[in-house]
Amino acid sequence: MGRMSRDERLAQAEECLESGMAVRDWCAANGVPTATMYAWLRRLREERECELAPAFVELGDDRIGRDSAPVAGAPVVARVCGVEILVPAGAREREVSMVMRAAASL
Repeated sequence: MGRMSRDERLAQAEECLESGMAVRDWCAANGVPTATMYAWLRRLREERECELAPAFVELGDDRIGRDSAPVAGAPVVARVCGVEILVPAGAREREVSMVMRAAASL
């Protein structure tokens, strides 16, 4: 296999994903080293994440229960559908739940 362009590598990675085959099996059938394919898949995933437009979700006080209990512990970074959410210590459970659902719907 000769040197491939970036677009050709990403197309091969997409083809592998869409085939429904195990990566190892697809690579064996198509003469692509498994380690190489995993690198291409990682690059494809990174490029897809970068294509996502930034999204902002405004949560008004009328939708947040003031009586919900704070979540204890240290700050946490959660990733939902390619969106990173910093959950500070003391965040209210209901607020965190609403933000997670909103991120999942993007």
